[in-house]
Amino acid sequence: MRRLFLVLLLGMLAWSGQAAQRPNVIVIVADDLGYADMSFLPQAPEDIKHFGTPALDGLAQSGTYFTDAYATAPICSPSRCGLITGRYQQRWGNYWYGEGGLPRHEQTLAQALKAIGYATKKIGKTHLNGGPVEYPLDHGFDEFLGFMHHTWDYIRLSQKDVDAYRAKGVKNFGCQVIGPLLRGRDKEKVSYENSFSTEVFTDEAIAYIQRKRGKQPFFIELEYNAVHAPTYVVPKHYAEKVGMPFTPFDRQAEKWPFPYWEPTDEPHNVFHRRWGHLGAVDPHGRKAYLAQLIALDDNIGRLLHTLEKGALRDNTLVIFLSDNGGTINMYANNAPLRGYKYMFGEGGIRIPMIVSWPRRWAGAQQCSALVSAMDIYPTVLELVGGTVPSKLDGMSLLPLITQKRKHQHQSLCWSNGRDKWVIRHGDWKLCQNAGWDHASFKIVDGICARAENDVYPMGIRLFNLKEDIGESADLAAQYPGKVQELRTLYKQWRGQMSAPRTGSGQLKKK
Repeated sequence: MRRLFLVLLLGMLAWSGQAAQRPNVIVIVADDLGYADMSFLPQAPEDIKHFGTPALDGLAQSGTYFTDAYATAPICSPSRCGLITGRYQQRWGNYWYGEGGLPRHEQTLAQALKAIGYATKKIGKTHLNGGPVEYPLDHGFDEFLGFMHHTWDYIRLSQKDVDAYRAKGVKNFGCQVIGPLLRGRDKEKVSYENSFSTEVFTDEAIAYIQRKRGKQPFFIELEYNAVHAPTYVVPKHYAEKVGMPFTPFDRQAEKWPFPYWEPTDEPHNVFHRRWGHLGAVDPHGRKAYLAQLIALDDNIGRLLHTLEKGALRDNTLVIFLSDNGGTINMYANNAPLRGYKYMFGEGGIRIPMIVSWPRRWAGAQQCSALVSAMDIYPTVLELVGGTVPSKLDGMSLLPLITQKRKHQHQSLCWSNGRDKWVIRHGDWKLCQNAGWDHASFKIVDGICARAENDVYPMGIRLFNLKEDIGESADLAAQYPGKVQELRTLYKQWRGQMSAPRTGSGQLKKK
């Protein structure tokens, strides 16, 4: 018995020693970030170059930037399920808002890391279309601070803010998502007075890092609500930094065009359509977006500085990406791509992605292989010595980062579960009914103004993205054989996926 005890003790010590050497992992997710909106990129617009994104630039300088990285959907709820499971979320019917959820039988990256000794923390946005294990503590996280919604207010984070609206008779808040954040197993509400969500989430991550340092390897999934709507809710010092003439908190500024919603003026859905969906053009909308982006970059810089100061950066893998393409509604710039969030043009599904671990890999690399947010799951598990499930659709990025392999996925597919779908195969992209007609804007001398609608065609369209990244020349008539080849590949993929389901897993009626 004593001999058996010693064997078990030595085994436990060996396991704990191995766990202590495993790298920490931080996955940072921005919300609706424009493909061009980082200043190290050659396509960065002049306003981004002027203000700069030094933290993100430094992260890219220390790692690998993937030029052809994709989300699994052009909207956040499904794409975040694809990220956290390493699988096409369409497999269980999660195509669009309110569909599919996160089912119990899908293992998440947090669960896989927790099983091999990682401490796990979720901070920020969780929006997975429901399901039995949507709440972070039910799908592998030890701790959680954040919100369960498509977005949240940046500043009104207190119960007092909710009570103020209720005092005006408001019962249905619609998309006016304000009030306390959630923490802990019992979904305890925590109010923050005079705070800013980007800073609150960063403070939480920093405190966790300092608390866990040297005790056990940790995994943090830090999902900011920046730069999602309502970007015009900007802290005064950031508004001033980008030259916004007023802030929403200056109630004496009669010319401020975008005040908080006043329920006595109009229903919230009317207000939201105007300021959240380009019903009106905010002349300072791009500046508001820039203010939120600069704040995001500043806080990522704070996080990276904490790692450096604590001698943790050398043993911490940092991954940064956006959940989907930038949105036209909040004045993102997706150049040179065509389209925005919500659509299957490149601007809706292609995303910025950086993977950095300076101790292990050379920095300032760029990779043009076809990759997906699903690849993060197997990459992390391979790196930390975990067992990579065979059923994953994602593939490890490590051979690409170490330049042992040049190619990744042969094909990637997208669908709304109905009549709209896309397949990218090599340099070719085939679209079916991926039409789009949306209000648009232009910038003249730093001021946003109404422009002609942004239109993406319906029907079958074939593009060669290597020669035509802006999807301007339809080649379907010239290459009917390629159209048929890609259509067949898409049908094979679609045959493996479920039909759309509800968040509880029931098949939806057609």
